[in-house]
Amino acid sequence: MKDRKTTHPVQVGVPTLQSNLQLCTMNFSSNPNPSPSLSSESGQSIYSTYLEHSRIDLQGEDANAHVARALRLVIQNVLAQLSTTLVVTISARHLGTSYWFEYMMHNLMDSWRMVAVQLLRFRPDLVDNPVPGRKRVNLVMVDSYAGLMDTNIAESNADFDDPDYYFIFLQTRDSHIPRELQLILDHCLAHFWLHCNVMIQTAQVEVLVYTYYPYTANSCQQAHPVVVNAFDGQRWMQNSKMFPDKLNQMHGCPLTVLTWHQPPFVEIVESPSGHGRRARGFEFQLVEHLARQMNFTLQLVDIPLLRPNAYRLAEGAKEGPVDTLLQRRANLSMGYFRRTARRNQLLTSPMSYYSANLVAVLQLDRYRLSSLALLAFPFQLSVWLLLLLALLIHLGLHLPGRRSNHDGGGGLQVVGLLLGAALARLPRPWRHRFIAAHWLWASIPLRICYQSLLFHLIRMQLYNTPFFSLEQLLAEGFEGICTANTERVLLEMPLLSRNPNSFHSVDTFSDWEVLNALQRDRNGKMFAVTNQDVTQAFLHSFSQTDAYHVLKQHVNVEYVGIYMPKHSYLYEKVDDCIRRLDTSGFIHAWRRAAFVDDHWKEQVPLASRRYINHSKLCGIYVVMGVMYLIAGLVFAGELILRRRSWRAFKF
Repeated sequence: MKDRKTTHPVQVGVPTLQSNLQLCTMNFSSNPNPSPSLSSESGQSIYSTYLEHSRIDLQGEDANAHVARALRLVIQNVLAQLSTTLVVTISARHLGTSYWFEYMMHNLMDSWRMVAVQLLRFRPDLVDNPVPGRKRVNLVMVDSYAGLMDTNIAESNADFDDPDYYFIFLQTRDSHIPRELQLILDHCLAHFWLHCNVMIQTAQVEVLVYTYYPYTANSCQQAHPVVVNAFDGQRWMQNSKMFPDKLNQMHGCPLTVLTWHQPPFVEIVESPSGHGRRARGFEFQLVEHLARQMNFTLQLVDIPLLRPNAYRLAEGAKEGPVDTLLQRRANLSMGYFRRTARRNQLLTSPMSYYSANLVAVLQLDRYRLSSLALLAFPFQLSVWLLLLLALLIHLGLHLPGRRSNHDGGGGLQVVGLLLGAALARLPRPWRHRFIAAHWLWASIPLRICYQSLLFHLIRMQLYNTPFFSLEQLLAEGFEGICTANTERVLLEMPLLSRNPNSFHSVDTFSDWEVLNALQRDRNGKMFAVTNQDVTQAFLHSFSQTDAYHVLKQHVNVEYVGIYMPKHSYLYEKVDDCIRRLDTSGFIHAWRRAAFVDDHWKEQVPLASRRYINHSKLCGIYVVMGVMYLIAGLVFAGELILRRRSWRAFKF
């Protein structure tokens, strides 16, 4: 067969089998028992066709059996362990090589166990009929790099994140092997085919398997052929994996990390040495751990963030993080990069290592009880009505006695007893004395309870019942503020999509600044939608946990992760590392430390909000002032009347 190979150009049309797709169940046993007549007839037909078109007699049958045994062991021990479905693709520009591949497939079918096979054939004499769909584990037989391009496998697998496997059998002249092998491996590197092996057969019937390592001690992002295995006729000589781990040691090769200032996730600060800028923060700590474990270096690319509608994917004109990753100008991107369905469709993201609730926050000042309302709050309305009724009854009992015995201040004495004032003069009738004593002793428990409850209410800073759901806030005419990215997430919710004007985005990318804007607002009916962890850090840093109300109903949940170009070969390794860190608890510890770091805290005022100040007692001051004013007016009136009576008596 080696002497019959040719590389004459043939018209390319990406042809396929008549049905182009055969799902068949093949006998994968060592002692098959096929129908003698059917097996012999089909085998004789394929063999005679091959003799006619390709002259198989030029390569000995022992060489064909040698190659078939090598492929059979690969299928049994490697490919069948990865998936129960195998995609076998035959693509050749030369018909003779195509017939030889089909003959090899016939030899393999007689010795396979039960396995589902998707068989695709691409030949110049067949009509193009592409078969879309996922092709995860592939056995590809080609005679050149052009034959591999005819299969369009890269387009079929480009939209998936999980890794796929390619075992490519390249059958061509020995003089063409180096060039075709290099082209195929370059194709694997360009399309992120990390698990890509190429098997060749030389004229001396040597069966070798080549692969590439994208990161080596001498080169980075290069696909140099490396022999990983050889077949001795009975077994593969290397006991290691046919698809080795290629990212366990990256030899210090640089990876471009696209990020931006988004504390506490990523903070861009000036280097202490004054040479450039460096990053720190929760997410950067995670990436640094990945760099140490996989031995790669970081090249930071710091970009200033714009509003989402300024980017190309949002019908804008500027290039943003998503565009940069789509153009493969960066390997990783992070910085509170929230996962969305659209981003997951365009890019690849491993396991999300951070999730938090979006909560609605509003100030409690608008629910604070007024000073006068606070004085009436300790007792319910029924208690106040009964107390007023008792006061009127006692006034009714005292006022007639005042007119009969001309004792002044009977009504004021009743009010004074209620407030705990002593009597200046005891009433003469014993009936009035008994009523006064009863009124005095009965008012003592009321006064004690009222004063205790009033002090407790002022101490605990009780408020009116706030809202518990987002629907109640919107129904009362409240307007929400948030970042532009959060607004885009909220508008995807059915409740908020019907009220797009109920939210306004603040020109910032930090939830911390959104809470500062809420703190500056004193009059409007406004609430903020922010990250729950950022909200708690903000409230604790200013010791204002009692000044804000966080709705119990969560608005939404957001997930944060690392994004990379679609189908990136870094996905599998990074995802595995993140899962191990999450299981061991490291990510939770880094996350907790990031939100309680000292640089998030600010100076707490010396006068804490939990201490009673004069503003909380202004209601009592108002009542006392009114009472002193009335007393002053009464005193002034009595003084004027006394002077007039004195002058009348004198003259």
